[in-house]
Amino acid sequence: MKIRNLALAGAISLGAVGAGLALKSFLPQKFPVLHELEQPEKMLDMAAFPAIEVAFLRCGSVTWPEAVMVRGTSLLAPCQVGYSAVLIRHPKATFLYDTGLGGDIYLFLREQSLFFRSTLARFTFEQSLAGHLQRLGMRPSDLDFALISHLHWDHIAGVPDIPKVPLRIGRVEYEAAHLDRNDRRRQLLRGLLGENTVTLFECSGPAYEGFSSSLDLFGDGSIVLVPLPGHTAGNVGMFINRSNGSRLFLLGDAAHLAQNYLLPATPHALFWSRVTWNDEIARQTLLNLHHFSFRHPEVTLVPMHDAQLQEACMRVEQQAGADVR
Repeated sequence: MKIRNLALAGAISLGAVGAGLALKSFLPQKFPVLHELEQPEKMLDMAAFPAIEVAFLRCGSVTWPEAVMVRGTSLLAPCQVGYSAVLIRHPKATFLYDTGLGGDIYLFLREQSLFFRSTLARFTFEQSLAGHLQRLGMRPSDLDFALISHLHWDHIAGVPDIPKVPLRIGRVEYEAAHLDRNDRRRQLLRGLLGENTVTLFECSGPAYEGFSSSLDLFGDGSIVLVPLPGHTAGNVGMFINRSNGSRLFLLGDAAHLAQNYLLPATPHALFWSRVTWNDEIARQTLLNLHHFSFRHPEVTLVPMHDAQLQEACMRVEQQAGADVR
């Protein structure tokens, strides 16, 4: 009897410890935020840049408890996560940043595990990339290229809808993805990229806005790429500097929602650990974005899964277009 009582007490103690750890995993995180050392920086002369049109093309969405996507927030509040492409019309090229979802995405996902399909790949399909292009009176051949922020399935799942459109992928990202030893992930990657031509680029230019290096895509300072590693080895962000609208900074998945860099806070550990290449680097990148947003309140930082922020951006873009007309 005494042994059984001791075992019961031990089980209760372990349960209490487990419950405590589970509760702690939802509490706010501590980041070394040093706002008192920062000063707002001088703004660029936006009139010096060309007019650039931007449209967020949402292809799907899913609702998670807010605390899953932003640690320390409410488990009861719903949070909408989007799956999008961004259409960019620049005087020198019409191109995509990421590709959203293609019409046959479920066929590509069917060989993945049931666990993957019911968790990380769970979403409601809304509109294919091809459907968005058709709505805008465009064909895939109207696109000069698609620039991929990183090689996770939900950022290249629209590629099958734009066959023959050249893809631009960071060399670091491309080489790291081909070292992935998970056969199912590699098979999905190969299937989605298809036969599209791939051109590799490198952010080998000078530091830009506090980020370690850069690539001035058109040589005029209007589209500037910067490395935002951690989520993947080569996740790339894109600055859009233009004369006809607000300055934008597309983040890929360096943050999933604006709250991630504003607080700052990662998603819950169970989600974060499954989608993050390097925890330490990803946290540092998130902190860098937090500090950048404080120094540059005039810049809109847009994570590629923040459905609410992208909808707000589209309202601003549409109003700006209406004002011009």
